[in-house]
Amino acid sequence: MMIITILALFFFFLFLGMPIAFTMGIVTIGMLVLTDVSLEMMVQRMFAGVNNFSYLALPLFILAGNIMGKGGLTKRLMGLANALVGKLPGGLGMTAVVTSALFGAVSGSTVATTYAVGSVIVPRMKEQNYSRGFIASIVGPSGVLGLIIPPSITMVILGITANISIGDLFLAGFLPGIILVILLCIYVAFMSKRKNFGVIHQEKISGKEFLKICREAFFPLMTPVFILAGIFSGLVTATEAAVVAVVYGFILSLFYKELTYKKFKQIMVSSASTSATILIIISVANAFTYVLTTNQIPAMISEFFLQYAHTPLQFLLVVSLILFILGTLTEVTSLIILLSPIFMPIAMQYGIDPIHFGMVLCMNFALANVTPPVGLSLIAGCSITDRKMGIEHTFPYVLHVIGILIIFVLLIIFVPAISTFMPALFR
Repeated sequence: MMIITILALFFFFLFLGMPIAFTMGIVTIGMLVLTDVSLEMMVQRMFAGVNNFSYLALPLFILAGNIMGKGGLTKRLMGLANALVGKLPGGLGMTAVVTSALFGAVSGSTVATTYAVGSVIVPRMKEQNYSRGFIASIVGPSGVLGLIIPPSITMVILGITANISIGDLFLAGFLPGIILVILLCIYVAFMSKRKNFGVIHQEKISGKEFLKICREAFFPLMTPVFILAGIFSGLVTATEAAVVAVVYGFILSLFYKELTYKKFKQIMVSSASTSATILIIISVANAFTYVLTTNQIPAMISEFFLQYAHTPLQFLLVVSLILFILGTLTEVTSLIILLSPIFMPIAMQYGIDPIHFGMVLCMNFALANVTPPVGLSLIAGCSITDRKMGIEHTFPYVLHVIGILIIFVLLIIFVPAISTFMPALFR
């Protein structure tokens, strides 16, 4: 009866459009009152939820991404991407995908990647006859590459919450990220040729010009190298690596002479606002998880899986289905905080590699960022393309992208080596 009450209250407030942090907070207060537990417990659990040194990495990585986005790194990465794929069919659309991958390796943020890349490339795509729906369905979902390719803020949260090595998660994201870039580029090329989007040919870049573009993009691309090298050499923790990213990005931005005082103020305000939003969700979700645990709901869920999912493969498929459904209703951070502590112990009982399971979760979180109506990356893509544009205008193109992501989730499930190869290589 208790589990039905909690779920009914949760989805009732969620469907009313209430922010997820307030939804969890109200349900938590209600359940504490019903079970005659002091409300002081909620305050204690909220504080304990964010009283973790590792969580300092979140605002620092967000700050690093914003500095790099406003400090001139984006257009240098875009220049490299355009030099690599710009002359192919649908070249500008493919440039958006590749730039998102490159910027994702610098910023670690999904929505930041979408806005940083989209603000520069969307006007150019409009000039080259790309339809608005296609632009939004490519620029928005391409932002999820910032979730998969390290360093990733989502991986930091997942690593802390599920007790998985953040460094191993970072390494595990490389190969899936590259494969997804290739799949999205193939789709863009196919649709561009079929719908006559974009300019098929562009002026050829000389070898000298290409080398100049590579030199300009070299130092921004060194960001993930420094971060991963620092973590795996044992010189820095993930949190300290985030500090390195901030300092490195700040120095580069000053060197490029594009970081003005006005921009810096905007960066600090934006970073503080985004960080506060995420940390509030994490703190309230910890109190909500306490209510779930004291009412033995994780144990009930565990028993359900062990009863009906007889193999690791069945378990991963069921988890993916649950995340797909919930991903249409709520945003990724709350899904990580609420579900990963429940699912991870069960995955261990099935003998699933923690890194493999972590990447299955990450790919499902990437899918959740694209699926309507709460897909933040898709919403960001629509907002950049046209402020008055609704998600419905991205159909049918976004359905194609969702289909690609679903196929890729299944590929990660059925071929664990895609996730585990890189971490195993560096052990």
